Amino acid sequence: MIRLYEPADFETLASWVTDADMLFQFAGTEFSFPLTEGQVLAYQAKYPDRHFYMGYIDGVCFSFGEIIPQENSGPRLGRLLIGDPGKRGLGLGMFFIHDLIEECERLYHAKLIELYVWENNIAAVKCYTKIGFDFVVIDPFKIVHNGEEYNLLKMRFVVVENNRV
Repeated sequence: MIRLYEPADFETLASWVTDADMLFQFAGTEFSFPLTEGQVLAYQAKYPDRHFYMGYIDGVCFSFGEIIPQENSGPRLGRLLIGDPGKRGLGLGMFFIHDLIEECERLYHAKLIELYVWENNIAAVKCYTKIGFDFVVIDPFKIVHNGEEYNLLKMRFVVVENNRV
């Protein structure tokens, strides 16, 4: 189950972002460590059309993600995080992404959903591939963090009737 992020969720989100590298992996260059509520609020004010979501299972919050509308294609998923390290690798990401896909369909009647993934984030690539995302052949998008270059690869999910996790 997912629900829209609320300001009261900030403490949970901040507790998951334990260092600058984690923040960079989760949020790119948009935020700086330590993550503050002011940064999140400023981002939301700058991009009011983007929506943050919290994922729950059995009443316990375990994930965070963003849906970003795009003009030239379907929405894009971003800032995806399974927050509690103990919940990673259990397949919960697949359920969270599935819920975000349904939300994209509901909000935007999306037939196409995109995301970017770090080239070396093997666990995320496996998760997205299992769901049905495929790589889009484009030049890698590069981000520099602490003097190191990271390649982001674009993936795309085509919504097909009854195509579910």
